[in-house]
Amino acid sequence: MVSQVTVALYVFRRSWSGEKRLLQTAILLFVIGIVRSVQKPWRLKNASISGMVASCSPSTRREQGSFASFWECCTFIVGTELSDSRRQEEAAEEKDIPLEKFVRVPLRCVLQAKLASDEKKAEKLASSSMEMYAYRLLVDISTPYSSRIKILQLFMALDCQHAHFVSEFSISLLFGELYTKIKMIISGLGLCLHLLLPFLTLASIILFSTSHKYHDYNATDVKLTYILFCCTLPLDFLLLLLGPAIAGFGFVKVSQYSLLSFHARKKRPTTLMKLATVVCCKDHVNMHCYIKHGPSDSSSTIAELVLGYVNDGWKGYIHDAASYKIFNNHRGEWTLKKHRLGHAKRLGWSLKMAFDRSVLLWHIATDLCFHHQSTTPRGQECAVQSRVISNYMAYLLSVRPEMLMLGTRKGIFMVACDDVELMLGSELATDVRGLAQVILLKAQQLPSSHASNIGALVPNACRLAKALMDLQDEHVRWEVIQGVWVEMLCYSASRCRGYLHAKNMNEGPELLSQVWILLSFMGMETSADRYQKSEPPETKEEEEVEAGDVGGEGRPIQHEITIRV
Repeated sequence: MVSQVTVALYVFRRSWSGEKRLLQTAILLFVIGIVRSVQKPWRLKNASISGMVASCSPSTRREQGSFASFWECCTFIVGTELSDSRRQEEAAEEKDIPLEKFVRVPLRCVLQAKLASDEKKAEKLASSSMEMYAYRLLVDISTPYSSRIKILQLFMALDCQHAHFVSEFSISLLFGELYTKIKMIISGLGLCLHLLLPFLTLASIILFSTSHKYHDYNATDVKLTYILFCCTLPLDFLLLLLGPAIAGFGFVKVSQYSLLSFHARKKRPTTLMKLATVVCCKDHVNMHCYIKHGPSDSSSTIAELVLGYVNDGWKGYIHDAASYKIFNNHRGEWTLKKHRLGHAKRLGWSLKMAFDRSVLLWHIATDLCFHHQSTTPRGQECAVQSRVISNYMAYLLSVRPEMLMLGTRKGIFMVACDDVELMLGSELATDVRGLAQVILLKAQQLPSSHASNIGALVPNACRLAKALMDLQDEHVRWEVIQGVWVEMLCYSASRCRGYLHAKNMNEGPELLSQVWILLSFMGMETSADRYQKSEPPETKEEEEVEAGDVGGEGRPIQHEITIRV
């Protein structure tokens, strides 16, 4: 930046004619250019994760002097409120309550929760209270349990519609702070500059147009200067008017991807796929250029399912710290247990494997059940939300594996696709439904000559689909599938770091990020809690020691260790 300013000053000095109005115009333009050059690193610093972590650090705040405090007031319009909030969080952290006590309070809160009479007022209060909490979530800083209880009490006063709005507002806020100018605009200094710069541009145009010596220059140069001015001024005023509104751009994406559709395009390539084959990037185009999006109400419907799942967990499963930890580790087991399908010989085996394999297994099985010839139109209506979550999880596995789970192997998607091709052999299907029925038919036949080359994933998916189709009641079948997918979605969201949620918001917030926000607002364990507040359940011996039997006195020694000298 310094070198650019230096070169610009040198060029200006060499070409300056000495005319006063033109000099004033040039000075204004230089001021505008320098301010805009400074704004860019300022925005980058505000949006950096390291800067956000440093701003929440207690040691950083204590080391600040008078100038630093003044600068904070200038660069953040609510600096005093933010400092008070930080001090409260620090005090709460120093006097934090244990997990066992935290679990009891939200449990009473959920059981006794009543919807607020004034939903709009409660929504506004919840949004303002959760702003700082969402900020801490983004930088993976664990929030004290005492503060989370207050957030949960506010959140439980909202119905599903308003709770969804608060979560979307929080996501939009985080998106705005990371990928727009909103954080700079709401600061005192930033707001002044944002309002002032367009009028400085207007003043420079007026000075240039009233100059009496511009006719000494080449007419073409003068016209080009006017064109540049006329293009710059509308853009400046457009940013002035639309700048704050851009921060609300953060709509939640529910991207969709399907392994069967991926394979069908390989067998019956589109025009784009044929062109991609020529330049040897067929698989990349097939993977990234055919991503669809779910219905417009998908995010709100899935948010309602997640809220229902967590509410049921508080009411019917969580009763102490140990059950709280177990509930947060569910990825389909609770749903199978409720329907008495959790035995390993029935459906439990499908969850006792690596998470990425389990996701792909259930994704294929969900599509096979949906396209099964026994599935009625009524059953397909029940399957809508299950398939939306299934296709979204397949999208995460194939396109954003780092968000799905630590250690997710992106390659197993392509391996499964190759296994489908080996299983089908020379047979061709006209569409995805036909492809699913051929796969089910092939799985029932005797092993072919290629069976030794086929992995276990696709045959196991067919086995899972058969077990699901054996459930006679279609409504129960899709209730089981939907329940497993909701648990898997929550399991993945709670284990994704805030840094990864922030990184992948560059194209718009993900559904996984909204679920992550909802879970944390509802008192569920976050990745920061898992590593910063690890509290394994106490054993019986530890409880006896805490009760006063320190050192083991009064307790008989059950095992003696003999040491030979």
